[in-house]
Amino acid sequence: MLIGLNVLWAGAYPAARVVMESHRAEWVAAYRFVGTALGLGALLLIPLFRRAIANRFPTCPRHFALAAGLGAFGVASTYICYFWGTKLSTATEATILVSTSPIFYALLARWWLKEPFPLRKSLGILTGLLGAWVIVNKGLVLSEFSGATWGNLLVLMGVLIESVDTVLAKSLAMRYSGVAVLWIESLFAGVSLTLIALLVAGIPPAELTPAQGWALVYLIGVCTIFAFSVWFYLMERAPIGGMGVSILAQTPAAALIGHFLLREPLHPTVWLGAALIMSGIWLTVRTSGEVARASRS
Repeated sequence: MLIGLNVLWAGAYPAARVVMESHRAEWVAAYRFVGTALGLGALLLIPLFRRAIANRFPTCPRHFALAAGLGAFGVASTYICYFWGTKLSTATEATILVSTSPIFYALLARWWLKEPFPLRKSLGILTGLLGAWVIVNKGLVLSEFSGATWGNLLVLMGVLIESVDTVLAKSLAMRYSGVAVLWIESLFAGVSLTLIALLVAGIPPAELTPAQGWALVYLIGVCTIFAFSVWFYLMERAPIGGMGVSILAQTPAAALIGHFLLREPLHPTVWLGAALIMSGIWLTVRTSGEVARASRS
């Protein structure tokens, strides 16, 4: 299921590129989370859905404020760092930096949530990272380096903020409904990103082509409302350190989607990288399952 979610998320980049043909990246991020907040809010009108999370909604003011802050500052600053950093860096370097997020997930989960960090999980994460490196870099040896220090630092800052945001959201999902936490985050992220977009990009253009409309439907409905709801639901039940390595599945999926939809060239190393990534995910998930069974026994 985690791999399937990341395959869906891999399509977010091509969808966003379609919308960004006439809309600034800041507005695309704002559209995504405003639409998510409205969509999840509409689902709350369904009695069955509302009853399912009513008793598990964050009612403690401190926890509600944490979820709101994660959206307003964590999610918003993550996307701004990614967008602005990628403009100053290269696509290769930015992707390699983003692919390091499972390391920070696992380390922060170990420190903050006291999740186990056995040797096999470390080997799984490192194997997956090697696969991502092979795909992005098209080989083992670094083939290009732009020296875009500020851009790379911004991307790395986005990775760190997103990792902290995810681990703190996990701490809330252990107490409350993960979908309720997602709705609060999306609501405040949408407001924050809209204000940032107005300040940085001004009023967005009114026109939206049919292709851009469908791209937004995919970005909001599939990649965010559906995929993030399932991700937050799983966070209630699974260790985030083990879940994080599945993010690496986006790398080969994005390469394949870019090839078939955007006619981008497909380098042969994608198959080797994909095999390494799947091996790393299998090793990590197997370790997490063994730890969970041992704790229950």
